[in-house]
Amino acid sequence: MKIRVLDCTTLNTLNNSSIRVGRSQNLRPDRLAGKPQDRYWINHCETREWNGEQEVRMCVVLRRYTGQTAWLDVSFDEFAAIPEIDVSEDEWEVAMCAGTPPHAP
Repeated sequence: MKIRVLDCTTLNTLNNSSIRVGRSQNLRPDRLAGKPQDRYWINHCETREWNGEQEVRMCVVLRRYTGQTAWLDVSFDEFAAIPEIDVSEDEWEVAMCAGTPPHAP
């Protein structure tokens, strides 16, 4: 099974980019506080339009075993650059079972 996965550096880079251009959904610094995870899974995404361009609203699993998730808006190109990796069925289930936060406007 494949899933898109971010490392801590890439997550911070995408979040900073989202904040810099004024996208709706990004992560407050306190959401990224604490010990960094080795991987941040993307368990859901949807394409949207923002300022006449396509963007992707993706659900990032911030803490796997507590189910903490958050929405992050990124450009279509930024999303396309996130690698998809093979994961075990157990890992995939953990990512999917984390769910998504309530939909943001």
